[in-house]
Amino acid sequence: MSEMLYQVFLERESELVNNVIQRLKSSTARSYQQMEWESLLHRVESLVTYFMMSFRTKPAQFVDYIAEIAEVRQAADYRLKEILMALRILEELSWEITVDGVALDEQVRMLARVTGTIGAAKDRLAEIWVDHMEAEAEVARSQGTQRADRTGTTPQEV
Repeated sequence: MSEMLYQVFLERESELVNNVIQRLKSSTARSYQQMEWESLLHRVESLVTYFMMSFRTKPAQFVDYIAEIAEVRQAADYRLKEILMALRILEELSWEITVDGVALDEQVRMLARVTGTIGAAKDRLAEIWVDHMEAEAEVARSQGTQRADRTGTTPQEV
């Protein structure tokens, strides 16, 4: 684990949270633009906290948190692009903090930790999104089959 990286981020935690919020608010993502400041603050604080805690434990803690978020956001009709945007912003700002706060001889290892953690979260996010898309497609196929059974026509004929 990386207590050193955790300490670097702890010193700049509020700056990171504020910068993520500002970037999300000024983005093209309507859901973030329209969200009240306090709600977005709470979400970003949680995101940053779980990310930072993953430096003290394992990236799995952050990945699990992102999996929870993905389920909730998908149910709320967020687009995958919006959640990925938040992770990209977090990663970009985290690189800046790491480069500024970590000794040169440790930077490659710490940047790999940052990128690896966020990369694992993106992979899990993609798995969840694909699973939901497949489930929705299966429901659509079964409804099409039921329609064919009731009408005597296939969905393509309708």
